[in-house]
Amino acid sequence: MENRCALNKFKNESSDATHGSATHGSAAYLWFICMVAACGGLLFGYDAVVVSGTNSQVEAQFNFSPWQLGIYVSCVLWACAVGAAAGGPIADKSGRRTTLLIAAVLIFISAMWSSFAGGPEALILARLVGGLGIGMATMVCPLYISEVSPEEHRGKMVTLFQLTITIGIVMCVFANWGIFSYAEASKESVDTASAGSDFLQWFAVDENWRAMFFAESLPGILFLVCASFVPESPRWLVKRGNPDRALKILTRINGADRAAVILNDIESALIDEKNIRFGDLFTRKLRMPLILAVAICVLSEACGVSVVFYYGPQILEDAGFGLGGSLGGFGTIAIVHFVAAMLALALVDSIGRRKLIAFGAIGSMLSHVLIGTLFYNGVMGWPIVLAINLFIAFFACSLGPVKFVIVSEIFPNRIREHAIALSTFCIWITSAAVNMVFPVMQANMETATIFYLYAGELVLLLLVIKFLMPETKGRTIEEIERSWLNHESASG
Repeated sequence: MENRCALNKFKNESSDATHGSATHGSAAYLWFICMVAACGGLLFGYDAVVVSGTNSQVEAQFNFSPWQLGIYVSCVLWACAVGAAAGGPIADKSGRRTTLLIAAVLIFISAMWSSFAGGPEALILARLVGGLGIGMATMVCPLYISEVSPEEHRGKMVTLFQLTITIGIVMCVFANWGIFSYAEASKESVDTASAGSDFLQWFAVDENWRAMFFAESLPGILFLVCASFVPESPRWLVKRGNPDRALKILTRINGADRAAVILNDIESALIDEKNIRFGDLFTRKLRMPLILAVAICVLSEACGVSVVFYYGPQILEDAGFGLGGSLGGFGTIAIVHFVAAMLALALVDSIGRRKLIAFGAIGSMLSHVLIGTLFYNGVMGWPIVLAINLFIAFFACSLGPVKFVIVSEIFPNRIREHAIALSTFCIWITSAAVNMVFPVMQANMETATIFYLYAGELVLLLLVIKFLMPETKGRTIEEIERSWLNHESASG
């Protein structure tokens, strides 16, 4: 009765209040709030590779050992795991919008603190703060978008988050390259040294890694400002006993008629989910999908893709490039990653999940063998860049996005949020461990051997795909759930 009264009230309000008709909401408003939320992915992509441009300089300036370099690079990933885990309870207690704002503030603080860090301890602490923010953003941004988007637009809107990650990577790679190029040119310019301030000489030339971190604060402050204008998630508002406010937001997005239906659906869904707990993931009924989800997330992340982004310039330096050339070569990797991620959107629904991820695993494995063989035979320069680009293309059009699609499809609706949270946590932990040990591996074995090991790891992923993974294309969540139950009955 309360909801009907609220609906009648909003139907009688002017179109200026709702920014839409009774049957249609405001598409511009929906795009605005989803684009703002998706910018959390842009910051994640930016932060994921900003460190790659600083590694060589920071390692030399602070005299890092291989282990210390690994800690410096991976600390943000460990913090991301903590941030993602903490983001769920914070989003439930304080709201999705509040969590977005907290993440934006942490990322901005990290960028500023990193750029002015006085020593390695302060730099690592600053990176940890940023990791907490990035972890929260990667958890809450897709969740927020999925909760505010109408079902007919939800897939497209959630995809924005994945797309902005690749855009952030491209932005950061070229920002790093531009800053380094400016620093190199300024070192040879008498005019800059005499006319420029001592601060600029120190900040952007002598220790230009500081300017690379500082550049992240610009999209960070933009995200913070824009996030302050987005509304709270209607689903969270209903959960917290504020259906009137939720209906107002739903009306602006969907139109008054559709808003009432969505509000009732939200209330029914919350009743069904009331008694669901995280521990329900570990029941016998969900044993097989849980094993599959963890295995695919861990094995697809352990193949070295994050190493390419976090240590790409150093790998290219090993291939004979100078730092400037390695940053330029790394730019091609970022562009290929973006194009291949776009291709994945077209392939995942036409080819199917199982075929596409198997194709990507085989292609990535062969690419690693090629990279290892080039290093083993001393073939340096652009052949290495092309081989790494081949690996990134195979990964970005398959393993990267498809693992998230699989996890979202193989679990029942009522437990999916917990399953995605656990899978995301496994991805962060795996990425952190791989990046922490890479400098030690690089110091104690040939680069070729490292890529051969990554190729061998992908063989394990292929075995998981062959023996554990079903095809989920064209099947409902209920059909997939019944298939797991039938499997359990047959094996039991």
